[in-house]
Amino acid sequence: MGSIEDSSLIPSVSYADLVADDTAARELASDTFVQALKTYGACRVRDHGISQVVMENCLEKSWAFFNRDPDVKFTEASTIPGARYVPFGSEKIRGEAHLDETMEFQHAAYESPLSVPSPVSELRNACGPFHEECNRIHATLLNAISSPIKPSRPLTSIHSPQNTYLAPYFYHFPDPDDKETLRVPPHIDPTTLLFNFQDSLGGLKVADLTQLSRKRLSAHAVSEAGARFIPVSCQPGEFLVLAGSLLRKLLGEEMKHSVHCVERPVGSSGFHLNYWTIPDLDTVCGTQEREETVGDYLARVFPAAFGGV
Repeated sequence: MGSIEDSSLIPSVSYADLVADDTAARELASDTFVQALKTYGACRVRDHGISQVVMENCLEKSWAFFNRDPDVKFTEASTIPGARYVPFGSEKIRGEAHLDETMEFQHAAYESPLSVPSPVSELRNACGPFHEECNRIHATLLNAISSPIKPSRPLTSIHSPQNTYLAPYFYHFPDPDDKETLRVPPHIDPTTLLFNFQDSLGGLKVADLTQLSRKRLSAHAVSEAGARFIPVSCQPGEFLVLAGSLLRKLLGEEMKHSVHCVERPVGSSGFHLNYWTIPDLDTVCGTQEREETVGDYLARVFPAAFGGV
């Protein structure tokens, strides 16, 4: 878990300032947020207003769901349209497994009632209010980015709630001989923005991109350059925003995406609550040399997760 000094290297912005009536305060907060993304691909957001009770309910229901047999979890998850259960170690980055489990809920997953109560339905119902709160914040942050950058299309015009996802990620050590603290290797997420809410043990590390060329920001290039990875442990009432590959493709090389990894203390168990978004699938992005739709890009670069888009 990073110290407060480590975390403070990643700038922080007040959500309250981003929605302030005072124009000067709002513009200053927007500039701070955008500059953080341009420098680190990451920014901490405080004063976001999401109820701690809502968050703790998600964590409580996550424990009840994940602490069971994988086959039962898979069977239960398959009863919810718009949900996807990802077993421990099944996803990989360049051949390295993610040592986590994930339950993803697309925004539409909350629409269909479930007749039989179960740990997965209780988790889904707990995640619904949290998901709505993240949608509220997401719209504000997209406006905050569009305000100083002024893209040809306002970011809110190419994003909709249907392309938002909430996913509890479970980190644990099912093998008592497992001494590997790295649970997810360095990577870039196929998102516009990702919100990361960590448990008390944290674990997220963000690459320091300040001295790196904006043209060489792949996860491999950043690791090969020996970039320092900064441990980020958010304070109460604070979460971390990470810029994904799609934000960079939409806004150009002036924007940086986040390269990050997850390390956990040996033997620890706990959760990250992650909210992430993608633009409308028919949105054209990229450079003139390689323009493609968001849907085609995701299917090409991230076929395991988006091959069916």
